[in-house]
Amino acid sequence: MLFKYYPLILLFNRYVAGGINMFCFNNGFSFLNAELNLQTVVEEFITNTRWINQKLDHFNPKDKRVWKMRYFKRLSFLKPNGPIYLFLGGESEASPRWAETGIMYELAKETNGAMYVSEHRYYGQSKPLNGTDAKAFKYLSARQALADNANLLKTIKRKSIFKNSKVVVIGGSYSGNLAAWMKLLYPKLVDAALASSGPVLAKTDFYEYLEKVNDNYEQYGTKNCLPTIRKIFKRYDKLMQSSKGIKQLKAEENICEECDMSSPENQQTFFSSKVGEFMSNSQYGTTEIIKSHCERVQNSSSPTIPPPESTRNNCICYDFDEMIESFYDEENVWILAWIYQTCNEFGYYQTTSSDEQPFTDNIPLEYYIRMCHKLFGSEFDEERVNEGVAEVNDLYGGLNPNVTNVVFSNGDLDPWSTISVLEDLSYNAPAVVIPRSSHCRDLFSNRLGDIEELKEARKNIKNLIKKWIGADC
Repeated sequence: MLFKYYPLILLFNRYVAGGINMFCFNNGFSFLNAELNLQTVVEEFITNTRWINQKLDHFNPKDKRVWKMRYFKRLSFLKPNGPIYLFLGGESEASPRWAETGIMYELAKETNGAMYVSEHRYYGQSKPLNGTDAKAFKYLSARQALADNANLLKTIKRKSIFKNSKVVVIGGSYSGNLAAWMKLLYPKLVDAALASSGPVLAKTDFYEYLEKVNDNYEQYGTKNCLPTIRKIFKRYDKLMQSSKGIKQLKAEENICEECDMSSPENQQTFFSSKVGEFMSNSQYGTTEIIKSHCERVQNSSSPTIPPPESTRNNCICYDFDEMIESFYDEENVWILAWIYQTCNEFGYYQTTSSDEQPFTDNIPLEYYIRMCHKLFGSEFDEERVNEGVAEVNDLYGGLNPNVTNVVFSNGDLDPWSTISVLEDLSYNAPAVVIPRSSHCRDLFSNRLGDIEELKEARKNIKNLIKKWIGADC
């Protein structure tokens, strides 16, 4: 049986539908929602689904087209003029569970607030336009999404029960960016924000990601882990250089005979997939998971990185073109939307262009630019990506957004933290760096196994939010 393994980019990294590895793909937001949905909630679900009309283009008064955005609300703890908490949707379908557990739930319960969860345009059921090409995605941008949420908040605030309510926005990963940027662009509407693990600096060549993975494995792995990893990947690289080596690699890695592993794009897809577990362990794992992974790598009887368990009985095909085609499958359409945002606004391409990582130099920037070409047209070249990145950083301020009453939180294991705010911008724009913690951990409620530093960080963040909205008494 043929098993096609498709890796990819990322914000929230890991393995998702079809074996795709990404940011962004297991895409931060998608991964977090999936993890959240596994948690047990004792009380009955009482979050309500709602819809609101949004302008297709908030910045063109001549364009009168509208579409319906989905959001969720829960008013169980609300008292008149209690604060409004809005959890901002990110790059996948929104989950109402953020109003059932987690830091927003706790804040609302402790301050008698209302809870809302918005869904980002073009994700989940919030689809302004059908289609998967650049023309269909023309109105997909952070700026348009921020305007959607501003309109939602203004609509909510018109209700008499919220006449004097403070507004707090919360987000994680890309939606962590949105939380900070809501406070930047709509300071009179938003009173406070939590930007969890938000990579606020757009960057085309995000080589720092794998440098951080390197540092994590060096610090928390076993003694000879990094040299072993480096040796394995150098061997992969050498085998790729000859037909004899490729034949041997296919036998060792159970790669389908028909797969053309002499193709540079397919080789890069192979390397991307092999790096995936290291990325995931850093982004979502723990120091114990990293150490355990090192032990497995070093104790392996063969000098390879084992493929995922699900592929064990099937041959694997690393095919770049078939990976691209898989993005058009109905369950993967959200991936196309996110790739468009990386090609048009953010970059975030985790390359191996730095020497300070053990995975050779086989995931170049050109690999990701080729995705942009294939999916959205030849005009989406490196220059186009760089222009979009520059515009985003100019608009929002990169690592120095001009904001107050925003807390920037990051786990220091998380590779995304390298393009986030790690030092206080001011007294009222503090950074909370959580030792030995990973991506967006602070957004969840305390759980068995959470380290004390993480629990203390959640408490600190809640106290800051309460102080800023006058609910700390």
